[in-house]
Amino acid sequence: GAVRLDEVLRQLLENLFKIFIQADRGFIALLEPGSEKLVTKAVRHRREEAGGRIRMSRTIVNSAMAKKEAILSADASADSQFGMSESIVDFQIHSVMCAPLVSSGGDVLGVIQVDTTDARRRFSRDDLDVLASVACQAAVAVENAQLHEVAVRQELLQRELELAHRVQRGLLPASPPQVAKYEFFHFYEPAHQLGGDYFDYLPLSGNRLASALADVCGKGVAAALLVARLSAEVRYCLASFPQPVDAVQRLNEVFCDSRWEGKFVTMVLAVIDVASDDVCIVNAGHMAPLLRRASGAVEEVGPSRGGFPLGIEPENSYQQFSIKLAPGESLVMYTDGVI
Repeated sequence: GAVRLDEVLRQLLENLFKIFIQADRGFIALLEPGSEKLVTKAVRHRREEAGGRIRMSRTIVNSAMAKKEAILSADASADSQFGMSESIVDFQIHSVMCAPLVSSGGDVLGVIQVDTTDARRRFSRDDLDVLASVACQAAVAVENAQLHEVAVRQELLQRELELAHRVQRGLLPASPPQVAKYEFFHFYEPAHQLGGDYFDYLPLSGNRLASALADVCGKGVAAALLVARLSAEVRYCLASFPQPVDAVQRLNEVFCDSRWEGKFVTMVLAVIDVASDDVCIVNAGHMAPLLRRASGAVEEVGPSRGGFPLGIEPENSYQQFSIKLAPGESLVMYTDGVI
């Protein structure tokens, strides 16, 4: 992990100071993933009194990262490649080596730099070759650590998604209801771990049973959160309003709230009166249910009577209409995953 990488880089810098006995200061800095911000990961000073945070010349560092090659200056204060606009003199740098850490894919991950304040003890081309070799090894360590970090994050995300998937399945019926004269069937399979489809069976007063089916816009976590809210609101609205159309009207008002801006839900609600076999249907922008007659003929139920989806227009009014189910007939509601 990150702690181990920091320790590896500190040890690497320690070893460099054993190799380069003229080095007074050194540091390893890494780019934050996805940004141009350099973060110092390891710092080394030859003398204790010079300790503290390192001050780096961005001209030197930027030059090494832009060229993707190690650079050497035997006399930094007089080197034209850095110019005197940069405060080389302020840092008391006389001789400097800076090597980029380059990934296997050619991306710059950061830099290693060592310098000396003693004008008589300069770095050589051979020294630069050694530093460049060490930078290659450091780049491998950094890349492996970053890949490991990504893998750990992905594993954690996968576990969270699996948990969210179980929670979402818990919001949906585990089994169809047992009602005299009727049989209920359902099938649910999300395209991803978290889906935007919702269905439920809800017993109502007066020997009635509501079957609600909805499709929330979008996929993933945002859609799953909306499904959870929808599940709670459907139960509340159906318990609060005797007429299905009034319950859907209230649902629409809930989802027109500014907090859900840009989100909408298509939904179809069917309320069965078990005694009379009347089915009251309200459609909010969803695909029309299919009625299969006992003869085998199939027809869409009220395709022109659906209102806007929930969450689009707060003043939208919905309509309810009834059909009668005869023995041997079935009503099918579905989402666009089927078609």
